[in-house]
Amino acid sequence: MGIRNDVKKIAPEGAVETYRTLRESVIEKEFKFFSNFKVEKDKVVFCNVWGYGDNPKWIAESYVRLLKRTTNMSNSAIAEKVYFITNKPPLKEEMNEEANCITFLKTNSKSAIYALATAGVWVDCNRKESYIQKRRNQIYIQTWHGGLPLKRLELDCRDYLPQEYIRNALRDTAMTDIYISNSEYCNELYRRAFGFKKKIFCFGSARMDPLIRPVRFSAGAMREKLLSRLAESVFRRLLNEAYIKAYRMKEQYKEGDEQKDHLRINIALYAPTYRDIPSEVQERGNEIGGSIISALEARFGGKFVVVTRFHPLAMSRVKHANAAYLQFDEKERIIDGNEFSDLYSIMAAADVLITDYSNCMFEMSYVGKPVFLYATDVEQYDDTRGMYFEYDKLPFPIARNERELYENILEYDKDSFRTRQKEFFENVGVIENGKAAEKVAKLIERLVEK
Repeated sequence: MGIRNDVKKIAPEGAVETYRTLRESVIEKEFKFFSNFKVEKDKVVFCNVWGYGDNPKWIAESYVRLLKRTTNMSNSAIAEKVYFITNKPPLKEEMNEEANCITFLKTNSKSAIYALATAGVWVDCNRKESYIQKRRNQIYIQTWHGGLPLKRLELDCRDYLPQEYIRNALRDTAMTDIYISNSEYCNELYRRAFGFKKKIFCFGSARMDPLIRPVRFSAGAMREKLLSRLAESVFRRLLNEAYIKAYRMKEQYKEGDEQKDHLRINIALYAPTYRDIPSEVQERGNEIGGSIISALEARFGGKFVVVTRFHPLAMSRVKHANAAYLQFDEKERIIDGNEFSDLYSIMAAADVLITDYSNCMFEMSYVGKPVFLYATDVEQYDDTRGMYFEYDKLPFPIARNERELYENILEYDKDSFRTRQKEFFENVGVIENGKAAEKVAKLIERLVEK
């Protein structure tokens, strides 16, 4: 992805567009050719162009577990029936028993086009390109990638988005057979903003499962993988400092109280979203100084490190990820989380979230973890596409500058914000129980056997 983006920046004007048009024409012809082959009803293709993550990852792994439990298929036999198409293959650290039973294919490769043309079921979380046309006897399940959204979507902001995008979105909606929702609010939103008139299953978001059931989905293992990226000397120093601090504060706590929180290295996830604004503003972004780490430690105890994770579209615009949105004084305590495909694995391992407009604010807070909003350009951001909820009334502490963020962390009142968040989620009718992926997997099983 990085090399391709660099080439785009230096290519002559119009060359990239010409290449894209030719490439799409070739892929369209390949898809039509492969459409002459028989559809394999029990072949399932999961797609997420940005990497092995989001809803398709968790559903794919749940489906593999279901096949293992209900059939006598070997791992290699399962791999001939379960595919995952993406631009970014998983790291070795992201592979597990279920992932090893999945065949990974690169987006728009011949093998990926063949898999799409011959699969009985598609599962995606993004819009499919215009050159991909579903066949009559295929089933398309759309899980969407936005969860409970803050930014307005598609037909709700049709005057802002390119007409080409709107046309393709409507074409994709027309192909879709089933939408998976997480709330009453999204049920209505998908009808209105996407123009979807078919079946909606309100199962919840599969990507929320690891947050709701962190032990079941090995959040601890992900935490270890993140912290292992610290230099050994840094890790040992932070752990020693945490122990000394806990020892000094032990008289303040009863046995089993918060003292244990001072004996660990905590993770703050910094995950700003993509902005539909000029690239020079995108690259400057918001800056967070090392004082924020001090505030986190003063309020929550222990020692903190920061994992940075940027939106894939933002990553395509900037040259140096860690310099794109923030400047920390203590670089040794910054972990680059952009190599990992799945944001939700990181969220499950993290203790605190700092974001601006990303819908992950809703998901992180749903499981009771502290969320802090840091946005210096609210008016500009709102002017682009608009928001579904009034930003200043969101149930989170909101900062417009670093000083406010620092104070919000120090003064954080968990009970107060949990009350506000609970009321918010009840009003929009969120339904999450940590079993969404299992429900979709069983739905796929029924569709395959039909």
